[in-house]
Amino acid sequence: MTEGPVSIALVITAMGCGGAERVLATLATHLAARGHRVTLFVLHEPEVFFPLHAGVTVRAFATEVPRTWRWARPVQRVRWLRSELARLGPRVVVSFIDVANAMTLLAARGLGVPVVVAERIHPPEHRVRWPFRLLRCLLYRRAAGVVVQTAQTAAWARRLVPADRVIQVPNPVAPPSGSAPGLVLPDRLWMVGVGRLDPQKRFDVLIRAFAALAPRHPAWSLLVLGEGPGRRSLEDLVRERGLAERVWLPGTVQEIGPVLRQCRLFALTSRYEGFPNALCEAMACGLPAVSFDCPTGPAEIIRHGVDGLLVPDGDAAALEGALDRLMGDAMLRETLGTRASEVTARFSAAEILARWEALCVEVAEAGTRRSG
Repeated sequence: MTEGPVSIALVITAMGCGGAERVLATLATHLAARGHRVTLFVLHEPEVFFPLHAGVTVRAFATEVPRTWRWARPVQRVRWLRSELARLGPRVVVSFIDVANAMTLLAARGLGVPVVVAERIHPPEHRVRWPFRLLRCLLYRRAAGVVVQTAQTAAWARRLVPADRVIQVPNPVAPPSGSAPGLVLPDRLWMVGVGRLDPQKRFDVLIRAFAALAPRHPAWSLLVLGEGPGRRSLEDLVRERGLAERVWLPGTVQEIGPVLRQCRLFALTSRYEGFPNALCEAMACGLPAVSFDCPTGPAEIIRHGVDGLLVPDGDAAALEGALDRLMGDAMLRETLGTRASEVTARFSAAEILARWEALCVEVAEAGTRRSG
């Protein structure tokens, strides 16, 4: 790694409470703490959910476009980002999430600055609008690197770009914070799921499984942390199943670790993922996990029978059976949970953030050599 700081631009569509946003906030803070000059460009809403190092400069697109001109917003965002990058002159740009990746590669054309794009979910499962799918096919070859999180997504990326430009970097997992809980749970046994309330997360499947098991496990309740457009349908399902006193959907929390530590079991029912932060955070708190073996991430994180249980993707009966097994066996929960906390060593935050930093510096140096 070279001496001295590097000017690094980070780009993302929004900085809400999602997993990709959490990772980018962690990366921005790490890079700034290491002395690099970090500017974070946000292409949509200016709000930033996660805390950032004081050395991170945030720039957000703020132009209001009339409703009838919404088709022009992507063009305006690209033009704005291009002017900002030309003014700043960073030595490397790192973009997170598919739409932002396409916009960033367009904005950086001809500026002589290398761009690294990061896919944060498994693209074959996650549909984006056709213009951005086309741009991804056309533009990713211009990227200095394509960062993915799992071997399955790396195989997909190698069909778009040369194999030597595909870099596999899992999410960093830090030990849970010791802060006081912002949300105190009633004294019960809590199963927890975490994520955006939308069809991708299949919380309806989790609620139905819990409804089937609730009569056999009267001491248990279900907590679903997150917010999203599916809230009303999930609340309706809870009422239909007569679970209003045993299923709680309190929304999002700023610090999830202190809440997870009050729970006994984590469940992941997603249709697809990238490298699920919520699963890693729960395991870091010592929770055994039950997860669908969906693409991608759970199979790379959970060691079946060692620190959690994987069940066939979409198999509701198998999910119910695995949950029933753990809800009824405190000793097994303790055994798996003890090993689950090893996730912080397996995906060490210090090591993975150092890999990100080394990648940024390496790409910046290569760009300087080419321009020289």
